[in-house]
Amino acid sequence: MTTTVIFLLIFAFILFFLELFAPGGILGLLGVISLVGSSIMAYETLGILGSAAILLGGLLLGLALFFIEIKLLKVSPFRKDFQHADRQTAKTNPVGRPELVGQQGVALTTMAPSGKVNVENEVFEAASNGGLIKKNTTVKVVRSEHLKLIVKEI
Repeated sequence: MTTTVIFLLIFAFILFFLELFAPGGILGLLGVISLVGSSIMAYETLGILGSAAILLGGLLLGLALFFIEIKLLKVSPFRKDFQHADRQTAKTNPVGRPELVGQQGVALTTMAPSGKVNVENEVFEAASNGGLIKKNTTVKVVRSEHLKLIVKEI
């Protein structure tokens, strides 16, 4: 019985270790189940205190190993396999910019009542203040609201 408890504890730690290399939670969950199983089996020989000590000690040791692995992985040559080094940047045109009010632009699409406009060489979502505005018409920014510029035909 004692060898089974020790085997399940070691098996739980191996599963915790493998969870780092195959993330998803399944191996970690199996490790917790193995740890709880070893704690239940230890109850017969060690009683409630021994069982609780194995469970609590196993969880604390598992967490400690996890954080040690994370620290060591930062300086490990295997880091590039686990850490995405590429950075992606996205340029968004901020909307609701008060400095655009009064500026002129060009309707890039037919606005009935919304579409796209080019103001100061930037493309914005826009809505017409007074009906249909045809494509390539010169417009003036009347105001900016949340995610759109409000424009009128000049």
